[in-house]
Amino acid sequence: MDHERVLRVVVEVLTGRVKDIPSRQLHRLRLNTHSGQARTRADGAVAFRVAVQVNTPSARRLHFWRLPDGRVELINVAVHDQIDI
Repeated sequence: MDHERVLRVVVEVLTGRVKDIPSRQLHRLRLNTHSGQARTRADGAVAFRVAVQVNTPSARRLHFWRLPDGRVELINVAVHDQIDI
């Protein structure tokens, strides 16, 4: 895994720039592969995922929580098909 690329994506998430970069494919993290329901926590935080890699086998995704006050909690970097956090 390219740690420099992960760091770049983390900075994009923390600065809010990620929403302006279509190739990052920012979207809410679903509860499961069959549901369109977003994963949320009791405190109101919503889980998101963003592409670190594209068009590669087992492409990596960064998962993070967006808290109601706008802060970000990083969760992990996982392969595309891993949605459990």
